[in-house]
Amino acid sequence: MKMDNSRPIHSLDDIFNDPDVDNVLPEKKKKVVSSYDPEIEKLHEVETWVKEHDGKEPEKTADMARLHERGLASWLIGVRRDAERIAYLKPYDELGLLKTEDSKVTLKEKVSHERQDFDSLEDILNDDSALFTTSNTKTLNSKLFDTGRLKEIKKEQENVPENKSRRKKMDGFSKYRSLFEKVHKEIASGKRKLVRFDNNEIELHKFYVLNGQLLYIESIGSEFQNKTRSAAQTDARLHVIYDNGTENYPLRNGLIASLYGSKKRGGYGKAVTEPDDNFELKSDDQITGYIYVLKSLSKNPEIKRIQEDHELYKVGFTSGTVGHRIANAENESTYLYGPVKVVAEYQVINLNPEALETALHHVLEQYRLDVDIKAGNGRLVHPREWFVVDFETIDKYINEIMSKLKISNY
Repeated sequence: MKMDNSRPIHSLDDIFNDPDVDNVLPEKKKKVVSSYDPEIEKLHEVETWVKEHDGKEPEKTADMARLHERGLASWLIGVRRDAERIAYLKPYDELGLLKTEDSKVTLKEKVSHERQDFDSLEDILNDDSALFTTSNTKTLNSKLFDTGRLKEIKKEQENVPENKSRRKKMDGFSKYRSLFEKVHKEIASGKRKLVRFDNNEIELHKFYVLNGQLLYIESIGSEFQNKTRSAAQTDARLHVIYDNGTENYPLRNGLIASLYGSKKRGGYGKAVTEPDDNFELKSDDQITGYIYVLKSLSKNPEIKRIQEDHELYKVGFTSGTVGHRIANAENESTYLYGPVKVVAEYQVINLNPEALETALHHVLEQYRLDVDIKAGNGRLVHPREWFVVDFETIDKYINEIMSKLKISNY
């Protein structure tokens, strides 16, 4: 088709302004718009990995050479715990990977492929392990764990920006570490209780729990006139130390507001009572069993050789009495087919025993005895609940885990 020759054309502008130009110039290609959804792409990435490994799912391994695999496994675990994400991704699930986690799978099976190389108890409690999910930490009467709390609460008091305090790692925390260990032990044993914070006061050198964290009031500064919207006329600067080795200097009224939380919901903060050596169990308390620490008295040369160079202990749980549990020790592989001595036992009150025992074995993994021992009866034994570590370390972990489970789920 020709342009209208009656109109003189003097420039490129004349050409592009000509009404017939669309019939002469080639048609512009439409830009293809593609959408990118990271969730869908991640699902495809997991599916590709599964296909390349003959249908095997990625594992939450501790092997540093398999960090990519661990990342894929963590993502898949997270999706399976979220009904909304499953519903969204279901149309793209080619391999049927987005099944919900089977409630019949035992807790030990769930954590069998999880990370094992923890450096500290705090490391374990901060990991996205199945050990510390609400569904796995219910007591028989749901007293401690069926609450679904520990969500962030909005402060009821507004402080001016310069009065806000942020936590930082504390220099010299070592002198407070033994104090926190002692309090954890007293909480675990029942000597100290966690009670609802409702007296609107912060006391010097007292312990409190905020959002699952044990804190200590080291000092209270001089009072001054309050210039915020709080009903309190005076305020003071606090020095607060936390059991994870951090510290901050919040205002007293701000901490009270955070501890008090919503009155309608009963408040999320807790006060820790002073130790009571004559405490008694309440009628609704449940003794779910005992954690025990044993030492082998076996005359097996291999076991004695290990004990000559290292401290060796078994850590286990029983829902009955420890004496009854070990009565037949010489005929059971878990006790190395030999007699044992009870070093310590810890009464478990209002805690899920499976979660507690598995958590203990989780944190002690780095000390686990990893050898095959030929028993006196000729059988080969591969111990799983024996640990090469000093008793002081075991005692510390037991008390801290029992306390943390109470604090985190109360």
